[in-house]
Amino acid sequence: MLNRVLHLRIAVVCHDSFMVWLAWMLGFLIRYSIWPQSPDLVFWSTEILAVILIQGVISFMFNMYRGLWRFASMPDLLNLVKSATVGTLAITLFFFFFNRLEGIPRSVLLMYPFILVILWGVPRISYRMWKDKYFNLKSQSMPRAIVIGAGNIADLFIRNAASNKSCHVIFIIDDSSAYKGAQLRGVKIKSGLNQLQQLVEDCNIDMVIIAKQNPSAELIKNVVDQLADTECKIRVAPDPDDYDNNLVNFNHLQPLTVEDLLGREKVELDWNEVAGYIKNKSVLVTGGGGSIGSELCRQLARFGVSRLTIVDHSEFNLYAIDKELHETELVVNSHLCDVTNHAHLFHLFKQAKPDLVFHAAAYKHVPLLEEHACEGFLNNVMGTKNVADCCAEFAVEKMVLISTDKAVNPHSVMGATKRLAEKYCQYKNETTQTEYLTVRFGNVLGSAGSVVPLFEKQIAEGGPVTVTHEKIERYFMTIEEACQLILQSLVLADDNDVLVLDMGQPVKIMNLAERMIALSGKSKEVSISITGLRSGEKLYEELHYDIETLTPTRVKKISAVKHRKKQTAQLSKGILDGQQVAQKFEQDHLLKILSKLVPEFKKNDLKVVEDLPDNIKQNT
Repeated sequence: MLNRVLHLRIAVVCHDSFMVWLAWMLGFLIRYSIWPQSPDLVFWSTEILAVILIQGVISFMFNMYRGLWRFASMPDLLNLVKSATVGTLAITLFFFFFNRLEGIPRSVLLMYPFILVILWGVPRISYRMWKDKYFNLKSQSMPRAIVIGAGNIADLFIRNAASNKSCHVIFIIDDSSAYKGAQLRGVKIKSGLNQLQQLVEDCNIDMVIIAKQNPSAELIKNVVDQLADTECKIRVAPDPDDYDNNLVNFNHLQPLTVEDLLGREKVELDWNEVAGYIKNKSVLVTGGGGSIGSELCRQLARFGVSRLTIVDHSEFNLYAIDKELHETELVVNSHLCDVTNHAHLFHLFKQAKPDLVFHAAAYKHVPLLEEHACEGFLNNVMGTKNVADCCAEFAVEKMVLISTDKAVNPHSVMGATKRLAEKYCQYKNETTQTEYLTVRFGNVLGSAGSVVPLFEKQIAEGGPVTVTHEKIERYFMTIEEACQLILQSLVLADDNDVLVLDMGQPVKIMNLAERMIALSGKSKEVSISITGLRSGEKLYEELHYDIETLTPTRVKKISAVKHRKKQTAQLSKGILDGQQVAQKFEQDHLLKILSKLVPEFKKNDLKVVEDLPDNIKQNT
């Protein structure tokens, strides 16, 4: 390969040197053709050798022998002009000092650079055009593409695709009237984005490239929905900066993501106020190795907390976040601890002396907890109680409970336990100096157990993709966005408030599955299977109760929920009774207690008996 490149370079040098000689000769020939008594034309001399050597040195300085003729472009032609111009000046100066330009007509010096540029440029452009035509004849073997958008990104992509033969762009779609009937690099621009599916099928298109900077969610959904029944792949063209040094092959283009489909508006937060509140505080995060907890730790690290204490009962998760954050200058203390162990928690609080506590540790898999209600109660309720009690004992300034939309009118054990955890924090908020804040939001994309990774795995395995019900809907947001809003809530809370994050519009899981399959280009291979609602699963999630008052805050995406009634000490007694039953693994009995402590718990197959302790009955 190296020898081949060297041979090509030598061939180019020989070609360019010959053209220098020819340009010099043509200059004399043209000059003498209008002179009746012209001297004989000298085809070789010391002066001609000097011209070739001087021009060769100048050409080398302008890197003319590093470019490939196959990819000759406008910058290469400009380089030829510069080289010929500077070479002419150098030749003129040399002969001026050598022989005062004796025997060299001034007109030859004026014609020489123009002739040379033509002699150098025409072969290069002709070769480039021949190669482009040759590869276009072979374009049937390349993927056929449609580009959406006729701007600068499309121009760069089409030129790039032609250079590296990654795909053959058939035409461009842009509904702007400014491009009507126009062409871009020889590719016709058409209107009619709504006819995309028909165009893809009629023209046997393999891929669609969205060549717009920050394409809107509406555009992406429109494209994905139209191509859902095809095998056409969808990609996004790179930003202009990505073309600087490397040719971008289609196979390396970034596919669309689920976040692109959601198209959520970017969160704009008042970081100065948050940073001022958090800076130099000691912060403790339970469940710090999980999806939400680990991202909270990363963001807290950027705010300059004095100490970060991470608590998690998963050895690997704790190791991963600990290793990541120990590469920073932050003081990090990681502890392998189960929040159900009050003695261990007390010991950690005594060491860390936290000012702020984020409680993200919880079991959250709805179907699993239906079969393991005792474990769910001990972890989600008793774990929260232990953390909340330690916060009160050590006079923690503020505790933030990470809750879920499943706590509203819960149909599942998971939702009921999280609602009970909310109620206990409300109770502590009324009886202690510590401020207890609950932040409630829906599903988080990419978190452990999220439906998105499950769908991705099922699609990769060839399907089917399992959806529990055609009408089921869920709220979604990204992990980063959720954690940003959690931190922002620190400076918004009032006593006895639950804060609800704006989750946007709910997403139909069936539509999500269809679009994810469409993005994969496997619409004809992967089917969707309706499996039926699982135990404890709801069709629609809610972010607040109908009788709760939802009040806007000064942050656009956060609202405050005022509670309907105050919690009493009977709640704490009922929780301890539930703990005793859970520790005996009497699940049926525990469900009855849970239904009394959370009256809105709508477990359809639950038969509540009336022989429960009076203190639990009174708490309804």
